[in-house]
Amino acid sequence: MSNKYVIISVYNKNNLEKIVPTLDKLGYKIIATAGTGKILKSLNINFIKASKVTKNPNALYDCIQTISYFIYGGILFNRNNQDHVKQIKKLNIKPIDIVICNFPPLNEIVKTQNDFNIQHVDVGGPLMVRSAATNYKQVLPLIDCNDYEVVASKLTNKNTIDEKLRKKLAIKAYDYCAQYDSQIVDLLSSY
Repeated sequence: MSNKYVIISVYNKNNLEKIVPTLDKLGYKIIATAGTGKILKSLNINFIKASKVTKNPNALYDCIQTISYFIYGGILFNRNNQDHVKQIKKLNIKPIDIVICNFPPLNEIVKTQNDFNIQHVDVGGPLMVRSAATNYKQVLPLIDCNDYEVVASKLTNKNTIDEKLRKKLAIKAYDYCAQYDSQIVDLLSSY
């Protein structure tokens, strides 16, 4: 597989300029959701719209932007399993090597029980982050904008991320998802 892909879907768009130009320069193809795409345009970064990869219709107020076999297949397939590699090629699934994703802060957005809905509670983001963390030996999960510069530097200098850092980022990603889920439990319990 020659092409490398990164998918970016972030609520907190801070520090994208510290990693995206590096990824672009290193030849990564960048897939982005609608809101993130606006920032990438301002950085003069070419990107593929997530909807083009997912083949999802532009419906339901864009609340299903990344939930797709084409995204999760690209994150979860085993690069060392030749059957998996053949299948993703046959299905024209892009191999996603890096997932950059963070979620909307629930306490700022969900104020009432009526606010608890698909437009305000992230479903696809946590699924992407968990998928990348599950396959952390082959896919890099990035949820913290403070890690962008370190990862960009390592990719620039060695064009690789060692397993120790991969594991650290996977643990951070799972913890982030757990905290998000815990906030959801607290919110629902408060109604």
